[in-house]
Amino acid sequence: MQQATVNSNLCTAHERCPAREACPTKALFQMDPGEVATVNSALCRGCGTCVSACPAMAIKIRHL
Repeated sequence: MQQATVNSNLCTAHERCPAREACPTKALFQMDPGEVATVNSALCRGCGTCVSACPAMAIKIRHL
């Protein structure tokens, strides 16, 4: 099983996270615009779409 993780030290916290917009399962969310995105582990399939959509390269796929 795989899952996305966000490195908050690398995230540039866009107003609207492009990786969040790209996620097909809507597993990434932001509490408020401009905040670091977080991953809902119940929704994440580990497909990697968010990784390629993140301009800061702050998202990685890890193996569980």
